[in-house]
Amino acid sequence: MKRFLSCILVFALILSVSSCSSSSNGRSARGMDDDDSEWSLDKNRSQEDEEEDSAVPADYAPDFSFTTVDRDGVQYDESIFADYELTMINFWEPWCGPCVSEIPELERLYEDYSGRGFTVLGVYETEDMESDVDEILDAAAVDYPILHYTSEFDQFKTGYVPTTIFVDGDGHVITLDSGEQSVIGALDYESWSEIIEDLL
Repeated sequence: MKRFLSCILVFALILSVSSCSSSSNGRSARGMDDDDSEWSLDKNRSQEDEEEDSAVPADYAPDFSFTTVDRDGVQYDESIFADYELTMINFWEPWCGPCVSEIPELERLYEDYSGRGFTVLGVYETEDMESDVDEILDAAAVDYPILHYTSEFDQFKTGYVPTTIFVDGDGHVITLDSGEQSVIGALDYESWSEIIEDLL
């Protein structure tokens, strides 16, 4: 397993670009419709937990809504934004070298900034590489939530991964200093940290 992960990291470093086209390796990007979803939602949560989760301001009106699950079947939706001052959503794929090489940086950001109202959500779409995803996440000791992609995220597709957006505590997608709402490509810890410090 270590040899496999070393090969992945070496491959990622050799790549001269910092992002992958969504059509890489012959894979086409597509949203997951409700009809083709095989993921089960966590139905074992108590009513008290659900009421606590829905404790959002009465005037809460996020820019977009979504409902999905993480890899353990725990449900997530847009109400998570109200729990944090800043949420980073990183759209990635397990076949994308720059995406994989960036994951340890994102985990470090998650650990270093979690005490300041910051969180990371990783979102991936490829459904037939779950064993690869397992190995990637285990190697990076990822603790931040990894969610399954749904068509509700289609508005953020750029044709490349990784693509990253930031959402404030009111659920509004933040326009960055570049004038864009998304960052295309992988960045190192220091570059992400500079952006986060500016937004917190």
